[in-house]
Amino acid sequence: MINQVLTEVSKRLSNQVETIKYIDEDWGQLDFYSEQPPVKFPCVLIDLQQASWRNQGVLVQDGTLMINIRVSDLKLSNTNMKAPESQKNKAASIWVLLESIHKALHGWRPADQPTIGVLTRISTRKVKRDDGIREFEVVYSTVCTDSSAVKVQQKTSAVVVVEY
Repeated sequence: MINQVLTEVSKRLSNQVETIKYIDEDWGQLDFYSEQPPVKFPCVLIDLQQASWRNQGVLVQDGTLMINIRVSDLKLSNTNMKAPESQKNKAASIWVLLESIHKALHGWRPADQPTIGVLTRISTRKVKRDDGIREFEVVYSTVCTDSSAVKVQQKTSAVVVVEY
């Protein structure tokens, strides 16, 4: 279920936001490196932040999933008001990227996945870094229904009668 949600979000961003050069599950690519992280910029790293589950009966659960999206780019351009316009536009590109991601995800749900609900943006925060990478974390929430345990129980609960 969770892998399905993360995969659908990745597909959506890949199809809707052309400026992203690297989309992957977050396994620490920006956290532990020497000089060059193993990504291309701008990049988006996606991971599950938290899932809260509620029983709905008969082995079915609804879950509220918090999806963490790390949006990063190298800050190589000048933002000084006296800088050339092209440099200021390049420096502002991360804001355009964050807006494009929001337009692609907020209020969207995968049409072919009826168990996954609409995504809603919950928070955005800047991550303080000591290198040249600009990073923001954006959290989206969605509700999904997981009935996978029902299918497993149905397969294993069949009564077998053995006659001797």
